[in-house]
Amino acid sequence: MASISEDETQQLLRTVEMFEAITESQPEDYQSWEILKEAYSKLGRRPESLRASKKLAKAHISLGQISQAILEFEGILQEYPDDPEVLAALSEIEAKTSQLSTARQPSGAPSLREDSKPTPSAPTLVAGAAAPPSSSPAKQAPENGNKALVDVLLAEKVITAQAVEPLLKRLASSPAGNGESAQSLTLPQLLIDEQLIKLEDFLSLLVDRSGLPYLPLSTYDVDRDAVCLLPREICFENCIVPFDLISRSVLIATANPFDLQLRSQAEVMLAYNVFWYVTSPEEIHTALRRAHGLDTKHPQGTRISGMP
Repeated sequence: MASISEDETQQLLRTVEMFEAITESQPEDYQSWEILKEAYSKLGRRPESLRASKKLAKAHISLGQISQAILEFEGILQEYPDDPEVLAALSEIEAKTSQLSTARQPSGAPSLREDSKPTPSAPTLVAGAAAPPSSSPAKQAPENGNKALVDVLLAEKVITAQAVEPLLKRLASSPAGNGESAQSLTLPQLLIDEQLIKLEDFLSLLVDRSGLPYLPLSTYDVDRDAVCLLPREICFENCIVPFDLISRSVLIATANPFDLQLRSQAEVMLAYNVFWYVTSPEEIHTALRRAHGLDTKHPQGTRISGMP
């Protein structure tokens, strides 16, 4: 195991505690299994890392992501070439795919939940490369993201076009904020503040429709260095926050997972593997303000560091 500091060890242990709880309640959450695998590996806990890797492959299978599962199993075999469980799983996959090859599938049938992860519009930047300028894309992303969110809400019939139109006009006339004064206006927060939808119902809809897992950010030990990986203005205007960095993976919370353009832009700007989680807009805003030293008061009952 590579030498890691005591602070990093404690951060990894808190990460393990959080994501073990998440995977217990959401066993198909392949993103959290990936994070657990990396955390266990950095802590030198090889048996747990191996178990998480197997769970990750099985989560891919349950979601119909067979190619990812095969890659994960083959990665295990590079270190454990005689693992009977992995060999059996690969044999089973091979047998099933051979059977399916004789049956013709509809040409346009999508894999389950494969569309929940956006495809970057440009190649991921290598480490050390300059991030693209944030001026033009950052100004357009909220508008496009708001439209995508509204389309989902209208399709689910939880709001009406007449009810949301004043909010969109309010956002359009509002100057772009950076979080230094009043709370930046975002559509997710306005929907909740104006009581067009309850927070619990809003989060449930985001999780159900996006396929992304929910993470309670207020009980997570947010890494302030991770928060600063993306420009502050982009984070405030689009209600996203990078909240942890584990090995070559960065975890980002969003209150609008349907903004695929913004998600792709963020992934291009980061030279890391990116994993997305759904969180409430208020928790994202609080994390951003505290990380950037903009807090003048601490909302009661809201925590950024430590478990409850």
